[in-house]
Amino acid sequence: MSWQRRRWSARTMRGSESLGICGTWRQCGRTWGRPMRGTRRRLRGMAMDEFALTTLALEHLAEAVLLVDSEGQVVYANLQAKALFAPTDLASTGYPFSAPIQTDQPVEILVPRAEDADRVVEMQVVPLQTGRATLSLISLRDVTERHQAAARLLEREELYRSVIERAHDGFWITDLTACIAEVNDAYLCMTGYRREEVIGLHMQDVEIGASARMVADRIATLRVKGSTLFETRHRARDGRIIHVEVGISYSPVAGGRLFVFLRDITPRKQAEADTLAAKALAEQANRAKSEFLSNMSHDLRTPLNAIIGFAELMRTEVDGPLGSDHYREYVQGIEDSGSLLVSLVNDVLDLSTIESGQYEILSQSLALEPLMRRAVTQTAVLGNGHGAEIVAVECPNNLRILGDDRALGQVFNNILSNALKFNRDHRPIRFVAALRNPNDAGEGLDILVIDEGIGMDEETARQVLEPFEMIDSLHPRRRKGSGLGVYLSTQVMQLLGGELTLHSTPSLGTTVTLWLPANRVVTGLP
Repeated sequence: MSWQRRRWSARTMRGSESLGICGTWRQCGRTWGRPMRGTRRRLRGMAMDEFALTTLALEHLAEAVLLVDSEGQVVYANLQAKALFAPTDLASTGYPFSAPIQTDQPVEILVPRAEDADRVVEMQVVPLQTGRATLSLISLRDVTERHQAAARLLEREELYRSVIERAHDGFWITDLTACIAEVNDAYLCMTGYRREEVIGLHMQDVEIGASARMVADRIATLRVKGSTLFETRHRARDGRIIHVEVGISYSPVAGGRLFVFLRDITPRKQAEADTLAAKALAEQANRAKSEFLSNMSHDLRTPLNAIIGFAELMRTEVDGPLGSDHYREYVQGIEDSGSLLVSLVNDVLDLSTIESGQYEILSQSLALEPLMRRAVTQTAVLGNGHGAEIVAVECPNNLRILGDDRALGQVFNNILSNALKFNRDHRPIRFVAALRNPNDAGEGLDILVIDEGIGMDEETARQVLEPFEMIDSLHPRRRKGSGLGVYLSTQVMQLLGGELTLHSTPSLGTTVTLWLPANRVVTGLP
């Protein structure tokens, strides 16, 4: 490749002074000597001299160009210059334009604009010696958009830095060796370190239990996944242990950077520890309560059974007449109150046993219909003597289930008792056992108690499933209780692998469904 440089002159319209403007042409494999002479002949043939050619080239430059004489007056301005200074006359021929004689490097000037924002212009001045006159060649490049972009970038950087500096959480920037390059004030406040003490440290220097190998493996994973979140502990400057939640994001910029956000979770950890300690104390107290009640069960029941037994002997007048009807009423009251107290004690003891996990469920093969009829007989007194008449049992004769006789009897008694207590005008109560899905025995067995009593709203129905919740305030009851019956029944059904659900409508009645899974059904289903 050969290079040829040609100096060519442009003559002004006033005379023969040349503006020593240098031009360079490049061509691979040959020189430009003769072709240039041929080109000049062709241009002369087109009646275009070198000055006109130069002017044409200047007019189409992307940059604004001015020629200023030694007195500071504009002698030439190309189209870009006129557009830059429009609508003013600063680029008009003969108009004074103040500029340095020469600039070694481009300088920036502000060009005021009346109609829109001022323009930032990069200016470079080159002196031109034309023989008898000295001119200044001024090139002007509009860099306003570049300045605006730089200003926006600086504003964003300042915004991000302000957010990080004022953040409540700590913040680091590290390289891929986990060396801390930046740290915000929040982390310094959190740990008590000074900035110069943290800059240059590595993650493992402040993270308790971390090693260089562990940190390197963490960074390798980060470069694949992009981010991570974990909890760890940092040691403060005064030796305190701080629990920290760390979120790290990886960015490939500048050879790879890690943005680390650190949140002090020490108060949360302390609260969790306090909660666990309180829970342990509560569980210990609950176990102590359960053990006490279990140990006291015989001491509570023995005198109650004696009171009930003696009251029954007196009521039946085994050793002779009492002599007065009032005495018979008193004895009946003693017997009823004793029975109620035994029932309350049994419910409390059962609750304690269930909560302590000591309630044992047997797996016996039971004929379901006799079990249901026995419950009807035991609860008949609650229907004012008509309980056995108003409760209709519907169950296949040969149906057998696997369950606990005592536990299921307690559940049936509790649910039937409520139905009878809150029944109205001796309306019928259905006690039904049937497949949940007649076409699929695998869906288990439903045992339903359906009454037409006073019913309850949704909120009350939810309350009665909780322990010690009763509906005394809404409806008068015919018999007092502990408020544990439905809750205990729910717990027993769960121990059997089933569930208890309750649906009720005020003034229409209540349906309680006791569901047993298919593995509790032995025989008797069609």
